[in-house]
Amino acid sequence: MRINKVLILAILLAGIFAITVASQIQGDTVSAEEKQDCTVTFYNQTQNIYGYVTRTRDTYGTCYNSANESYYSCVNGTESYQNYEVVDTQAVLKNNTKCQTSSYVITITKGLSTEKKEVDFSSWGTCVKSTENDCIAITCGTLKGGSARNGIFNGCDNGKSCQKFLFCPDSTQVLYKAARGDFVQEDPTFQLDKLSYKEVGQ
Repeated sequence: MRINKVLILAILLAGIFAITVASQIQGDTVSAEEKQDCTVTFYNQTQNIYGYVTRTRDTYGTCYNSANESYYSCVNGTESYQNYEVVDTQAVLKNNTKCQTSSYVITITKGLSTEKKEVDFSSWGTCVKSTENDCIAITCGTLKGGSARNGIFNGCDNGKSCQKFLFCPDSTQVLYKAARGDFVQEDPTFQLDKLSYKEVGQ
């Protein structure tokens, strides 16, 4: 009887251990959520109002010229008809919604634990998201650094200043580049104000 209890306890412990290991193996993931700031602009647009209007037009017939004893086409009266046309105008309120990505929230799941980090670049410049191996890269640029214009990221080549966040399941790196060709943790040629990420409470 005691052997059976020990055996059952051992099986239960092995099962719990296997579930814990499996959850940790499956749970090491990194994902990104995009947040946007949207601006709604209202404006008036003039629209035509159509309707039927009664109009008149000449009617033609054949007239006789007694002077030279000939017939010719002439106006012999008028008639009414309905014409579909613009009868008025009205101002219609319209709106235009423009949205722009302002931050990325990175969720890192390790086993049973989850942590979130946010890169808010709404007042800094423009960032884009990509995947590097098992990591999510957030690469950012500014107009001053030559790597963004009118809210559009245009790359980090040819001496442009950029900053990169590399979020991996087991580490987070903040990298820079300006005059050099690759990203490093310290680049003395990077002269822009540095962008930081923040921890997000659960």
